[in-house]
Amino acid sequence: MSDKILEIKNLNTFYGPIQALRDVSLDVEQGEIVTLIGANGAGKSTLLMSIFGNPRAASGEILYKGTNLVNIPTHKIAKLGVAQVPEGRRVFSGMTVEENLLMGATPIGMSHADEDIKRIYEFFPRLLERRNQRAVTMSGGEQQMLAIGRALMARPKVLLLDEPSMGLAPQMIANIFRIITEINKTGVTILLVEQNAQQALQRAHRAYILETGNVTKEAKASDLLNDPAVREAYLGTGAH
Repeated sequence: MSDKILEIKNLNTFYGPIQALRDVSLDVEQGEIVTLIGANGAGKSTLLMSIFGNPRAASGEILYKGTNLVNIPTHKIAKLGVAQVPEGRRVFSGMTVEENLLMGATPIGMSHADEDIKRIYEFFPRLLERRNQRAVTMSGGEQQMLAIGRALMARPKVLLLDEPSMGLAPQMIANIFRIITEINKTGVTILLVEQNAQQALQRAHRAYILETGNVTKEAKASDLLNDPAVREAYLGTGAH
């Protein structure tokens, strides 16, 4: 039996007449952190959103544990065990931290909510301190923690993370990536889109490079981290 929990085969996605993904194929094995790197507009976020059904893929397959997600409604995808932390966090600003977290349990029901919220507070002690605070009053880093915590409340097997470090201070970025590694160690498989290629490649097991909607390279993350062409294009450093 394959260890692949997520397989994407020949995926094509459009925004109106504009093709954003072109025959994209990749896979993610159970327990991995796999990262997608590429320039702005390469299709990385579109790929994550297509997995979650918005936008819908025009053709190709998105197999989660062998089930094709392409025509399954988003709320049912969440119930199956896939959760997304969207770019820009998108927390419910008028709700408290705890209310946001409870919203995250909606796809699977509330029977485990009390138990799971305690686990989230262990991952994110800052959220426990802020639990009665409205989300809008929190810093960007705290909101990112909340967005990740909210997604974990649905007990996902696969977590889709879209630009978790965007707009954060360096110390908070390091903290977020440390937490991502800890989450992965609990058995959650992670597909990560991240502009901070250095951090992403240091944490990931494997990586794919997307360029204008195409996968152009796939390798161990450590190999790409040391590839002079990749360093020059995405890490801002040439060969040394």
